[in-house]
Amino acid sequence: DLEAYEDQLFVVQEALWVSATLKNERLIDMTIRKFSLAITKSDAFFLREFLSDLSARNPNELNFAMKIAGNRESIFLESLISNFEGMSCELDGNSRFLLRKINASACSKKHTTLYLKLIACLETIKISSEDCGLVLQLFKNVCLRTHDDLHARVVVAKKSKFPNLFLDPDILNKHDSFSGFLEALTASPLEFNSLMIFDAAYVWLKKSDQSLNTKDFEVALQKTISEQNMSPLCSSYFTNVNCKNFPCLESLIESLKTSVTLATSKGYARVCSISEFSPGQFFGEDNEIRFIFKEKPPELCCDRIGECGFILKSSGINEKNKTFDINLLNNPEDYPDDLHFHDECLSVTNMHFTVFVKNCYEFPLTWRGLPKEGSRVPGQYEWLGWSFYPGHRIMPVVYVNFKSNSSRPIVGPI
Repeated sequence: DLEAYEDQLFVVQEALWVSATLKNERLIDMTIRKFSLAITKSDAFFLREFLSDLSARNPNELNFAMKIAGNRESIFLESLISNFEGMSCELDGNSRFLLRKINASACSKKHTTLYLKLIACLETIKISSEDCGLVLQLFKNVCLRTHDDLHARVVVAKKSKFPNLFLDPDILNKHDSFSGFLEALTASPLEFNSLMIFDAAYVWLKKSDQSLNTKDFEVALQKTISEQNMSPLCSSYFTNVNCKNFPCLESLIESLKTSVTLATSKGYARVCSISEFSPGQFFGEDNEIRFIFKEKPPELCCDRIGECGFILKSSGINEKNKTFDINLLNNPEDYPDDLHFHDECLSVTNMHFTVFVKNCYEFPLTWRGLPKEGSRVPGQYEWLGWSFYPGHRIMPVVYVNFKSNSSRPIVGPI
């Protein structure tokens, strides 16, 4: 009952405080053993009350709850659903913590009704770019095991917004060294890949007050790729960018070209849009952008009539819409008959977006925030240091990594 719950809560909080103060886990272990038995007898009354208000809990308390709950993950599903129905705007830290900890695959099979209700809640809340990978992974785990109504829900709920666009450049400015930035990045909840690390170095070196030792960068990149089990850089990616008048950047690229461990052409495909756009069309209008694999990768085993590729949909910047969104159309049923989308190997988690200006260069776009209308001439747009003028012809480019396990959610603040 509630009176007993208050007594139990006092014991738990005291045990957590003493353990944290003395840095000794034995008291917690004793409490867990006692509570595991009590919870079995009380049908988990304590846990349900304890998690009824997620915002009142801290990470240590949530860890304790997960330890005494064991495989009773339905309790956490109930708590998450109740929390989402109560807040309904965006993920908070505690909800994010539990979503990372639950076994999505097991829950979808053992507690299907509750899991479907959780998915329905996620469809109604705002998902940030930082949380996109987490939510996609939850859906992906389910899709691997079920092909019924839940799969249909996933296709609708998964908006496929690129997680590696529009990142705040001020994140780079918080760190005195690039190695310090990399350490913070690997400890963050942000999804990233090796191309994003190169983009960060590119923006870092373009700032006049920064420098980067080529060898130090290579050592830090090799360490990150190895520890995070990432794919190396795509060798064609950094050879197309503008390094004119930036000796340090030019030196870095020349060194990467000869590296056998940090760069590769295997497993990557560079795919250009079939259309060109003026800056006004690309940034100011809603577009459906088609991409076709001119040289079909071996991963696309397809003998159907037509082309293999994908479609991106962008929303333009205007008086009503101040943002600029780019989304992958990820439902094969939405594609025309002459264009085949292979959802078994194509998703935003293995794609990297950039733009190529005809007769010019490719422009790395990660860490540049949002584009905006320029003020120099009509029809001009700016994207943190890049100026796109009316005479420019823009071709969106996507690098697809077919061997990708490089984008993943990681826990911690950046």
